[in-house]
Amino acid sequence: MTGNTLISKRIQEVLIDGKWIADTNFKEHILNLNWEQANHKTDGLNSIAMLTFHMNYYMKGILSVLDGGMFEISDK
Repeated sequence: MTGNTLISKRIQEVLIDGKWIADTNFKEHILNLNWEQANHKTDGLNSIAMLTFHMNYYMKGILSVLDGGMFEISDK
């Protein structure tokens, strides 16, 4: 199994399928949120919707690299 395959399996387990970190799963926690819950901000912190957007944005950049492409995303 290649390094890229191992990394992709870990990412899939953490975000979608498993409970590899702290017995929790990203998808499981956001799946049943309604629109108001996802967009609610507490104490000026990012909403769950905004955090999910950021996760998807960075995963897109990482997956591009794992597919042999360039890291083309930016924090700016």
